[in-house]
Amino acid sequence: MTDSLIGLQIKLARTIDVPCAECGETAVTICSGADHHVAALRCVCCQRYRGDLPKAVADFLVTAIDKFGRPTAPITIRDSLLATPVPGAVAVETSSLTRE
Repeated sequence: MTDSLIGLQIKLARTIDVPCAECGETAVTICSGADHHVAALRCVCCQRYRGDLPKAVADFLVTAIDKFGRPTAPITIRDSLLATPVPGAVAVETSSLTRE
């Protein structure tokens, strides 16, 4: 299952995540896990161990890759509560860049 995830980069934006203590980076690379862990996470800049990939996130990523293909840019992982619709909120992300 995780073979398709090895080498994939993700950005951690969950409330429990903090930037790497060594270099401040928030992006990680998915690596082979040890023992019973699905996969390990290592900082993309300094290769510091950042934790283990939760099975629920791994399952989501595998499903997304199967459906849409392997991404070329890091996928941002957020809390599921942040994705819950808020009454009156607009579900659109905008860019601050302007077109001429």
